[in-house]
Amino acid sequence: MKKPIKQEITEHEKEYCPFTQLIHFLSKKWIIIIIKSISDGCKSFSTIEKNLVGVNPRILSNRLKELQEMGFVKKKIISETPLKAIYCLTKKGESLSKHIDSISSWAKENMKK
Repeated sequence: MKKPIKQEITEHEKEYCPFTQLIHFLSKKWIIIIIKSISDGCKSFSTIEKNLVGVNPRILSNRLKELQEMGFVKKKIISETPLKAIYCLTKKGESLSKHIDSISSWAKENMKK
């Protein structure tokens, strides 16, 4: 019987290993896909939702908040009435997106069946 995958990270890992902390964050469902969805420009919530087939709106909202808290995404209010906002990658998010692209290219080349 397989052991379950460890989902919690210890205080030691949080404090001493930024890489482990980042990998734990990126492994959350939809996070990488959301980053890639807005990597080519700012998008509204509804546009992101349309791009991510099957995402629950509540989950998308939570993930966008988490990305904002981590400093990868910023929310810009473009209209007060009616309220309209767009989500954009920050410089930190753009930098991460480039690394995700590199890993994606590596995977396509090296993980072929």
